[in-house]
Amino acid sequence: MTDGAPDRRLRRSDALRRVTDGIVSLDTGFRYTYVNPQAERILDRPTDDLLGRTVWEAFPGTTGTVAETKLESAMATQEQQSFERHNAELDRWFDVRVYPDEGGLTVYFADVTERKRLERDLAETNRQLTALVENTVTPIYIKDTEGRYRLMNEAAADLFDLTPEDAVGTCDTELFDPESVPEISEVDERIVARDEADSREAVRYIDGRRHTFLDDKYPYHDANGDVVGVMGISRDITARKRRERELQKLSEEYEAVFDNAEDAIFLVDVETTDTAAVFRYERLNPAHEASTGLSTADVHGKTPREVLGEELGGEVVANYQRCVDARDAITYEETLTLPEGQRVWQTKLAPVIIDDEVTRIVGIARDITERVGRERELRRKNDRLDEFASVISHDLRNPLNVAQGRTALLLELCDDDYHGHLDPLAESLDRMAAIVADTLTLARQGKSVSDSCEIEVVDLVGQCWGGVETAEASLEIEDEFTIRGDWDRLRHVFENLFRNAVEHAGDTVTVRVGRGDDDSIYVKDDGPGIPETIRETVFEPGYTSAAGGTGFGLAIVKRIAEAHGWEVAVADGRDGGARFEFHGVDPLDD
Repeated sequence: MTDGAPDRRLRRSDALRRVTDGIVSLDTGFRYTYVNPQAERILDRPTDDLLGRTVWEAFPGTTGTVAETKLESAMATQEQQSFERHNAELDRWFDVRVYPDEGGLTVYFADVTERKRLERDLAETNRQLTALVENTVTPIYIKDTEGRYRLMNEAAADLFDLTPEDAVGTCDTELFDPESVPEISEVDERIVARDEADSREAVRYIDGRRHTFLDDKYPYHDANGDVVGVMGISRDITARKRRERELQKLSEEYEAVFDNAEDAIFLVDVETTDTAAVFRYERLNPAHEASTGLSTADVHGKTPREVLGEELGGEVVANYQRCVDARDAITYEETLTLPEGQRVWQTKLAPVIIDDEVTRIVGIARDITERVGRERELRRKNDRLDEFASVISHDLRNPLNVAQGRTALLLELCDDDYHGHLDPLAESLDRMAAIVADTLTLARQGKSVSDSCEIEVVDLVGQCWGGVETAEASLEIEDEFTIRGDWDRLRHVFENLFRNAVEHAGDTVTVRVGRGDDDSIYVKDDGPGIPETIRETVFEPGYTSAAGGTGFGLAIVKRIAEAHGWEVAVADGRDGGARFEFHGVDPLDD
């Protein structure tokens, strides 16, 4: 074949002119001898600019590239070469095939820039999808038609304590407990057979532990569109289902409390407006309906003013607004006039806050009419006690003091012959003074405690012990703790108990003070104790077994304890002796 024969053959071929690939011919010196129209267009260079010039002259950027290497290799070895190359000058990608012969090279090339861009975009998309699958906390997997896992992300593999690599090739019988496998297989087979998706809430057991999943499964297709497996996304909603069950339980318990509570309970919806909140009743519990004569049907959707009238409803709205403004529970008392008469209610309002907004108010109203009546009666009794104490203090104590003074004077002036009459008189007057003092204490200290403070028991007990004639007796404080109470009144409690111990157990008695179980404190001694048959009697006013005693000491102890809301009882000490226990104290150190 003579030089130039391939060129003439190519120029004569209309078929080559109609191909979509760019075609050029190079002689043995790598000079262009032929450029078809497609090549001219792709290279964006006129044929006249290329013919007779070498590749390196026409495109200097080709030097030192894979194109140079492949062209030289094809020329030297006379073997076909293929490669892809990015032309920086044209910013295009080309798929190049080089065919050598004795006259040079025929080069076919196609512009694959768009394909490369798509491949790059696809690779980026795949990278993103891979990262999403690998890093999402939702289990994702793919199984083949044999039920073997071909892909499992880390979230899915973690369910079985596996790595994603170790999970590949496993099947459901290896991963799930036996009771879960049949349903899994049945669902997968139906998806493959029908080529349709399936979504359901499914309970699965893994190593004996119950899991609830929200399963979304889809048929997995190959490039030809044939179903070759199942792909799935399984959201583990075990914790959510547990919360739902707990919420359901709480809701049922709430409904039980709401329906069966003895206190009146009501719900008020809160509508927030630009000017003020609007309150509308939602529900009343049966106790509320029974105590007020109103029903849920009567009040539902209505405002307090619509239900209770302008005056009373306005007061109720003001209290509801206080609760909204405080964003916390409030408690107050109110007097309502109902068909059966005037009743006093203690009402507690609590706001329900959602998304930082008060959306509802829950109210609990307790009928305290009887308690208020008892308190009023108690105040009347206390007033009478105050009057009685005043009479004793002024009208009786003054003449008693005069009689004691005159008797003391007579004892100094009279001969010893008269002392046989005057000594018993002086003793009787002293006893009367002691009774008066104890009666005043009993009357004044038995009132309910309204002003209390925190008291360190070790300080109170130490002061009381120092204020009593204890001879050779000893005190042991077995626990240090704090209580709340009236210091002055509690001083009478401990002083009377210390005197009682010395009087009945002797000058060498040991008295111990400490905490009992839970909410109790005790004062005990190592004396002879108190017989069980008289343990209730000892607290009655006037009871005494000691010569010269007034019988009011333990009665005062009981009254002051009750004024604090405590209960007092007598028991045996572990080592014998008397043990006075006070329950309901609720020490503050817990």
